[in-house]
Amino acid sequence: MKRFENILFATQGLPSKSDALDQSIRLAASDNVNVSGLIAFPTFPNELQQYQQNFQATLQNNLQQDIDSYRHQNNLTEQQAPFPFAVKSSEQPAICIIKEAMNNNIDLLIKEAEPIKEGGEGFKAVDMTLLRKCPCAVWLHRPTEKPQTKRRVAVAVDPENTDEQQRALSLRLLELSRSIADSCDSHLHIISCWEYYLEHYLDNHAWIHVEDKQLSQELEKAKDNHHQALQALIAESGVAGDYVIHHLHGKPDDAIPKSVEESEIDVLVMGTIARTGISGFVIGNTAENILQAINCSLVALKPEGFMSPVA
Repeated sequence: MKRFENILFATQGLPSKSDALDQSIRLAASDNVNVSGLIAFPTFPNELQQYQQNFQATLQNNLQQDIDSYRHQNNLTEQQAPFPFAVKSSEQPAICIIKEAMNNNIDLLIKEAEPIKEGGEGFKAVDMTLLRKCPCAVWLHRPTEKPQTKRRVAVAVDPENTDEQQRALSLRLLELSRSIADSCDSHLHIISCWEYYLEHYLDNHAWIHVEDKQLSQELEKAKDNHHQALQALIAESGVAGDYVIHHLHGKPDDAIPKSVEESEIDVLVMGTIARTGISGFVIGNTAENILQAINCSLVALKPEGFMSPVA
């Protein structure tokens, strides 16, 4: 696994079969890095304040039992796998989690994704706030019955980004996804989409007639240029091991979720496009659409220098 220095496990205390907690402790123990926890739950209204203390104690006890159970199953002592955690109530649990990450220089936030209805897709309000506003990497776990060594990992990259920060982000995505795949089934699925920017204007347009042969040549040229750029990006990243390229023709917000479903991907690694240095510019429309169309676990990175709009 690509090394992170400071990991935060966050939970809302909701019932979940996710292995987010196990992942947090396993990463910290294997890489000998810091890990801490946070239970963030909504503040009770005044008329229910008498119940909040007992509820908070229950959340704390449940998490401690889960931590102790993991240590016991893996023959770890408290000294070998320390896991300090806090319990906080807030009217905005997502902002509470983000502030905890910012105040403690967290570089990886791990959380179980909010439960969705069976057959549902996308992420709910708290998780979307984390994806939009949390400055560090965010790993949202979804429940799966697959053992760790059978899980499939994919990464979505755009090799034709001319912006230096976005290209650097693509390289980080490839490196991180390679290390995650190595801890799973070892096969990395690299997804990238190409289009010819005038394709939909020129194809069967009432006022512009372009010969089919000429349009086909332009499409083939765009495809080849994109594929060459993708190969160059992969080579620059230095990723090794087994990987398969999904070079898809179409819009990313349509093609990527379809590819994830068809390939039975368990973890998707992708970037959230941000204008660094401008508070609040977080997720581009394409990334937002992809996030609302997938039902697998997600690891999301932002470009270096991203400024969270959370004070």
